[in-house]
Amino acid sequence: MKKNLLTIGLLAIGLSVQAQVLLHVDNTAKMYVSNGTLVYNGGGLQTRGSGNIDLYGNMMVVGNGSSDVLRTITTTATDPKTDGTNIVLRLNPGAPVSATYGQLYITGIPQGNITGIVDKEYAATKHGAYQQFGIPFIGKSFSDLGTELGGGANAFNNTRWGGREILKWNNASLRWDGSIPVTAPITSFTQPGITIDALSPTSVTTAADRTAYFTAGTTNWTTETLHTVKGSPFADGINGANRIPLTSAPQTAVSFGLGTGNNQNFYYEQYKTYIFDSFSTATAWTGDWGKFTYQFSNPYLTNIDLSLIAYDEGTAVTDNNDFGNNVWGISVDPQNVVYNSTTGTTSSYATTQNLTFSASGVPNGNYDALVIKPLGTFKIKLRNGTDQLLDFDNLRRFSATPRAATTSYGVTAAKNTNYGTIKQLGVLALDANGNQIGETYYVVSPDYATGHIQNSNTSSVQAVTTPSAIIQTFEESATGGIDPNYSSTYRLYINEANETNYLGKRIDMSVFGNNVASLKFEIRDNANLVANNTHVLSGGTGFYYSVANGQAVQIKQGDVIPVSNTNYGLYYGAPQSVLGTGEVKPQSRTLITYHPAIDNYIVRFDPEWKSASIEVFDASGKLVVSEKSVKTNTDYVIKLDSQLKAVYVVKVVGNDGTIVNSKILIK
Repeated sequence: MKKNLLTIGLLAIGLSVQAQVLLHVDNTAKMYVSNGTLVYNGGGLQTRGSGNIDLYGNMMVVGNGSSDVLRTITTTATDPKTDGTNIVLRLNPGAPVSATYGQLYITGIPQGNITGIVDKEYAATKHGAYQQFGIPFIGKSFSDLGTELGGGANAFNNTRWGGREILKWNNASLRWDGSIPVTAPITSFTQPGITIDALSPTSVTTAADRTAYFTAGTTNWTTETLHTVKGSPFADGINGANRIPLTSAPQTAVSFGLGTGNNQNFYYEQYKTYIFDSFSTATAWTGDWGKFTYQFSNPYLTNIDLSLIAYDEGTAVTDNNDFGNNVWGISVDPQNVVYNSTTGTTSSYATTQNLTFSASGVPNGNYDALVIKPLGTFKIKLRNGTDQLLDFDNLRRFSATPRAATTSYGVTAAKNTNYGTIKQLGVLALDANGNQIGETYYVVSPDYATGHIQNSNTSSVQAVTTPSAIIQTFEESATGGIDPNYSSTYRLYINEANETNYLGKRIDMSVFGNNVASLKFEIRDNANLVANNTHVLSGGTGFYYSVANGQAVQIKQGDVIPVSNTNYGLYYGAPQSVLGTGEVKPQSRTLITYHPAIDNYIVRFDPEWKSASIEVFDASGKLVVSEKSVKTNTDYVIKLDSQLKAVYVVKVVGNDGTIVNSKILIK
């Protein structure tokens, strides 16, 4: 794309340029900034009357730190113009949820000097019953959001658990708060302040809300439809001594309920109804499961790039973030948020948006997801309780792709070119129209571990996936293939192995459902996409695949293959043994897993099964559950006494004769 740079020394569209205003757009004047253009304004910015900046590209407003202003004034200039339509950040043509958009970068202007109203066009993938978002405006009235988001005056109310409330995440207490964070259990479900006051015009955002993570019921508004949200932008200054702390001590003190998650917060909500851990494979509600997690939003009208927060770029280009090896993963774009009056709110992060970090700070997975759009949110999971500080100012970036470790952290920095010695294979599931509908990743490095990692919080870069994911891999055994100890316990979205001791050995991958028409391969070497048709990587070999148990084939960048089976093998390095060409029966997709929302273990069936029989034995071999002809279109709940500490063996037999066994340990 051709990039144009417009540097404004002194541009007056109209008159009335004052000392603290370098760019003045006068009444009825129009300024159009096209997609791909960067406008630099080294001073204050002002519009008058209907003067308009239509921003499809990128604009930098760099003040002097004291007297420069950003404002929108009326034709008489006697009062600020607060109804908007003067500085408009547009979505460019295309699907609203994926299109590029105008961005506004503001620095060096004190918050008190930013009184202008900016209109931000917004559309996003629907998260479900509740939408997660940030509000990048100070003094923004919550009562205006309903009209701006298309739901009108009835979009939001002040009834908690009603599907129309607005709540704010509390990182210290791991709960959703309202306008008045409670310090003791509430005495009434109608107690004022247990939601954000969405009805009073005087209920507004403050400086403390600039990185806040909000959620709002979607009963009366449609997130995918284009809307315009407007307000006065936050100033920068979330750097240096003002960095945002990620403090573990308050979270450590929160008691979920050991092994159950049944304990309640001050709003009488059980933790198991809304706390999730997208990365840990440890037993739920034990140890640090669900702890050391922090949720934030992008406070700016530019993208922020999280890809190097754990990487030491050196003093010349540092982004002032020094998380080292303490970042486990980052999740963005939660999905499938549902609410039930009995079980509470449950959700899962879209597996496309779960990324993990190596000990050297290199991210694994869908790298581009680490660039967070304006109004976007993210969740950080740390490996331990070491406190961290997050610098937001130095994360700002116009580009939609992460920057290089050797590239300046400046907002206009070039795209990513280098990270480390990690080889990554992405397998992208495509439908009949070529649209990506799922993906999984296989990563290898000399520093990565093969097989199940007992203490995954110390070094693992693996990420688990939901059983319903349409493409997923299995935990591998040391000799290659599926580790039967974990095949019915969890499946992986990012699967890691040691490139030396697992060279040429098989990772099993299954493809679910009938909507996947083809698979596309995406290869990264040192985190860079390699050139098309490339097979051999920096380690002297490359990735291979096999269909079922057939002959392995080299994978080259950009290859697309038709889906002809449900079972595939992935390899880094040529397979160590000669494979047969016969078909192999694929591993069953049936999982026996704990469901925290209902505090019970469940059987989630292979979608190809029509019926099943289930038997559960205690440690003595006694049969305690036996059911025949179980319907497989819904999860089967294994009803066991959660108060009784015991070990059980579950045997599930499908209508095709496939047997799945798993052990359950109730602590």
